Amino acid sequence: MAQSDKTALEIFLFCHEILYCKAAMEGGCSAIVVDWECHGKQARQSGFDTEISEATHHTLSLLRKSIPGRLVTRINNEPGLRRNEAQLAIELGSDEIWLPMVRSVDEIKECLEVLEGKIGLGIQVETNEALTIGRQLEQLPLTGVYIGLNDLRIDRGGHEHLFTPLVDGTLDRFRDTYSGRLGVAGITAPDYGDPIPQRLLLAAMGRLGCTFGVARRSFRRDISIANINAAVQRIQIEYEQLKQRAAAEIASDHLLLLDLVSSLSRGRTAG
Repeated sequence: MAQSDKTALEIFLFCHEILYCKAAMEGGCSAIVVDWECHGKQARQSGFDTEISEATHHTLSLLRKSIPGRLVTRINNEPGLRRNEAQLAIELGSDEIWLPMVRSVDEIKECLEVLEGKIGLGIQVETNEALTIGRQLEQLPLTGVYIGLNDLRIDRGGHEHLFTPLVDGTLDRFRDTYSGRLGVAGITAPDYGDPIPQRLLLAAMGRLGCTFGVARRSFRRDISIANINAAVQRIQIEYEQLKQRAAAEIASDHLLLLDLVSSLSRGRTAG
């Protein structure tokens, strides 16, 4: 298992609202993610409680003019389109690109070829195929790997609980093959989270040696503009404390998360 370091947990915020984005960057978030991924997503995620972006190229341009600091663009991963969008993201001032739904190393290499080292490339592991190429990913100049649990659940048949990969050994096995920069799960303030308490998710992230996470709908719902800075500080302090605990305490939280996910899974099956 990879060992986490002492640096603060980086928080990437999916958001396109200028005022909230500005406050988030001033409040300690590491980057704003502009989400272009939409092609085929409606059909792929039909019946699942997910968020599908309506961001356009104009969204990135507007945020680049309005937001100082790091902007990440999630592009569509389709032949031809990924090359064009990668190039356009560079031209519009993105600092990094995220490639979702990766299934092969060739897709990644194609993007790296387009980027030519001008900006960084991160990928999302959210398919069964991507879970098997961890050792190859270590050899590539990636800014990091984010595990997309929603699409991973869909790719695995859609029957398991969203957080099953955190407790059934799936992500432990991936972590044994990939020791680089990793993120997983969504983030909000430690005292929120339902039906899985955020503190348990932060504990799971710490156990896997994560160095960044994603703030999405729950963060924007739970945290007002005025409270972003305090929430980010609470998240980072809590995360450091969770990482520094004794092994027995970490294992205890993992068992607690396992029991909770198993209980929720049985409830879904019974329903």
